[in-house]
Amino acid sequence: MSHQYLVVDLGGVLFRFDHAHRLQRLADVFALPADRIDVLLWRSGFSADCDSGKYPHAAEIRVRIRAATGFTGRDDDLDAAWCSAFRPDYAVRETLERHRGSRPLALFTNNGPLEQEALLRLYPTMFDCFDHLLFSHRLGHRKPALAAFGAAAKQLGTYPDDILFIDDSATNTDAARAAGWTALHFQSRETLEQTLRPRFQ
Repeated sequence: MSHQYLVVDLGGVLFRFDHAHRLQRLADVFALPADRIDVLLWRSGFSADCDSGKYPHAAEIRVRIRAATGFTGRDDDLDAAWCSAFRPDYAVRETLERHRGSRPLALFTNNGPLEQEALLRLYPTMFDCFDHLLFSHRLGHRKPALAAFGAAAKQLGTYPDDILFIDDSATNTDAARAAGWTALHFQSRETLEQTLRPRFQ
């Protein structure tokens, strides 16, 4: 079956993802224990609220991070530490570009406005091949909620069975299939290339 849209995840597919590394970077920048930062910014639900669109602007998120942690340094240092979990995988980007064919390429990610603003500024070439950037904070729902997949398809202006979705989370790919999408569980660039080559040649 030919799919009109190729939709991929950000953390774990387009970027390698390492939350423990981010916590250590934040600990160094904020001069707080990593476990304390995890409690304040993740286990508290704050990060999930950012992803869901509760705080629509990156500037407000920075203010709240500063209030929670006591950080008084530069925004650039905060942004870099906050986004340090994400390390670009240029080989995956090249594979997507080379094997997408004529299909539109979309990014679909659970992330908030601070990640969207900072990552596009820090790594512009990782995003310039995408026709659509679907960040959960703009959709108002996070994967694996079925509402997130419905909102994403609506944003793309297409039907579920026109979408091929690639994510490193089996929970998310299962949810995508439940929403009527074709979904593939990402494991490596090599398997991605093997999957896309016959579909897009």
